[in-house]
Amino acid sequence: MALSRSRNVAAVVLIVALALGAGSSAVLAPGADALVSRSMLTVVDGAVLVSQGGAEFTSAREGVVLAAGDRIRTGAGAAAEITYFEGSSVRLEAETEIVVESLRTEADGGTVIGMMQTLGRTWHVVTKLISGSSRYEVRTPSSTASVRGTIFAVDVHIDADGPAATVTTSEGVVVHTAADAQPVEVSQVRVTAGQESTKSASKPAEPAHAAAPATLRQAPARPTSTPSPAKSSRPSSDRADLKSTARAAEPALVAAQPKDRAKTSKTAKQKHDDPGER
Repeated sequence: MALSRSRNVAAVVLIVALALGAGSSAVLAPGADALVSRSMLTVVDGAVLVSQGGAEFTSAREGVVLAAGDRIRTGAGAAAEITYFEGSSVRLEAETEIVVESLRTEADGGTVIGMMQTLGRTWHVVTKLISGSSRYEVRTPSSTASVRGTIFAVDVHIDADGPAATVTTSEGVVVHTAADAQPVEVSQVRVTAGQESTKSASKPAEPAHAAAPATLRQAPARPTSTPSPAKSSRPSSDRADLKSTARAAEPALVAAQPKDRAKTSKTAKQKHDDPGER
């Protein structure tokens, strides 16, 4: 009877412990997800400002952790780069402003990154999005650019009709959609590698056409998945000196060999002719 009662008590304790553990996991999950879904300013060059949580703009610095709702602005001649938590990055050129709108992970492991660009040019290097729920979007006042693993630019400017956005694709495919398109009449343009498309506030998105070579040359390169240590194209000074010394010594060594052999033969002959040496 006592043994049975002890087993019952142990079972109750185990159930309570499991319940508490599950509760703790439920409490920690949102915090862990929030930590994973943050991004960071990895490059700050020149006058770059950041507004976090609706606060006033302050000078940005490399290493600042960003969250959804933060705003980044670059001044004249300045540049900045954001590296997102899943590996994608966006480079802000001079006089550009964006708002980070969405940074989260989905239940199936998918990642969602969204931003609003109101001015200037950005270059995006997007990782290969595998999960069906993953998406990467750049909204502008006139359109939205949606991608699934590509390199592209978004240039927001003001023309005679108001805000306009030009999407230029360097790698992959970008779906350029009018901002005011209705679900039943979605106006989409597929912009493939080497093409561009512009959407103004009052006109439909123009068909994709060849992009300017000068713009394509500015596209950033996709980083390698397993970067290796940089190798110099020239040997180190020590190695160069050793190599040069070895090469300089080789002819002298070759030239000395016949001379040494002749000297050795002459010495042997002298010993043979001189009776004192026997």
